[in-house]
Amino acid sequence: MLFNSIEFLLFFPLVAAVYFLLPYKLRRYFLLAASCWFYMSFIPKYMLILLFTTVVDYTGARLIERFRDRKKIKTAVFVIGLCCNIGLLVWFKYLGVIGDTINFFGHMLSLKTVVVPEVVLPIGISFHTFQSMGYFIDTYTEKQHAERNFIDFALFLMFFPQLVAGPIERFSNLMPQLKANHDLKAENLSLGGRKMLWGMFKKVVVADNLALFADAVFDSPDKYAGAGILVGVLCFTVQIYCDFSGYSDIAVGCAKILDIDLMKNFDTPYFSRSVPEFWRRWHISLSTWFRDYVYIPLGGNRVSKPRWVLNQLITFTISGVWHGAGYTFVLWGFLNGVYICVSRLVAPLKEKIAALTRTDKLPVIRPLVENLVTLALIAFSWIFFRANSVSDAFLVVRRLFAATAMDFSAIPALRVHVAVCAVIFLFLAEFLMNYGKKIEGLYFRMPHPVRVVTYALLVAAIVLFGAYDNKAFIYFQF
Repeated sequence: MLFNSIEFLLFFPLVAAVYFLLPYKLRRYFLLAASCWFYMSFIPKYMLILLFTTVVDYTGARLIERFRDRKKIKTAVFVIGLCCNIGLLVWFKYLGVIGDTINFFGHMLSLKTVVVPEVVLPIGISFHTFQSMGYFIDTYTEKQHAERNFIDFALFLMFFPQLVAGPIERFSNLMPQLKANHDLKAENLSLGGRKMLWGMFKKVVVADNLALFADAVFDSPDKYAGAGILVGVLCFTVQIYCDFSGYSDIAVGCAKILDIDLMKNFDTPYFSRSVPEFWRRWHISLSTWFRDYVYIPLGGNRVSKPRWVLNQLITFTISGVWHGAGYTFVLWGFLNGVYICVSRLVAPLKEKIAALTRTDKLPVIRPLVENLVTLALIAFSWIFFRANSVSDAFLVVRRLFAATAMDFSAIPALRVHVAVCAVIFLFLAEFLMNYGKKIEGLYFRMPHPVRVVTYALLVAAIVLFGAYDNKAFIYFQF
């Protein structure tokens, strides 16, 4: 059941209405049942996988706490639990690429081909597995107590707004809210509804219209060059942001209406002035997950400079692997790791150049240049993320600097105009959110009728100019 579908448009209001009509003691059971129904609407049998993860980590955490003073048993349970979680990801997500790799080298050595069974990737498996693993690790490190109520733990893992594409919530933030008693509040309806509306605009009006250009270029990179490739890359750069942050906005808005606060997952990342800043503002729930459970355990920045570089490269490469079962994602993650390392290593040189050129005295020029450079670096890295293969990725890079070849005549003119206007409106709104907090505040202090008209125009844009082919969210495949 996609957020951008008629089914969800009927499902969510019904769930919210019944939720607030039920007695407090029944609400968690109903919300869990609704979450199960939501997930089963994709592929019903894969509910068993989610249930397996729930049982393993619930039972494992209870055993870890029970044998807290018996280190060997505690560690054995922890290792078994992690192997179950990671093994699940490997089987469903990476089995194919592992088999292809074995067969590639086997062919070189004249060995027999390995037959790899075909499996359908469960929706959002990486998200709910990482959320559960975070809880499991925190229990092992005694940062929190194991949850005793199985229903409550299952709801923490299956809460439908963020089940399939995050934010990847921490147990300490979400669980207390799920256990609390909530009331329907007009303020939550307003805030949540506004958030959902903005997320839907980003998804169906901006992302899905830009997808036409991005798909045309990346599915047939040999037909485009120069400006054509550049248009495709820039369109995907905006598409993936609007697609993923649009999902997060809808998820946060749904939860807010239910009086539950999910963490902020995006903070206008394309206005960042450096790659490290970008990664503090993009997919925040995943970035902080890798920081806490991979980067810091490796030693973080409390090590020598060479070791720090290695820690960054390992963390970002694993992040690339998390995103997809393909070497394009490995290259994408590694490249961003290189960006981070180079950014820190050249920081002193950058400050010296700024002082010599006196751009450090220019309050507008320097931030703008840094923003554009960061955006260019991130957009370049998205080539490897979006390309269908490594060879296609390097073909796109080569043809980016070739003679111009651009033909988007197959795309209806209306879609072109809508895409251009939507992107302009998006970045104007994002600019106000990033640089114009006071200006943004003025809007919310405007008379109620003025704001109602604005929301009505946004709804009209979604209805009239949205791309309605029920295109799935990009991050559903992760």
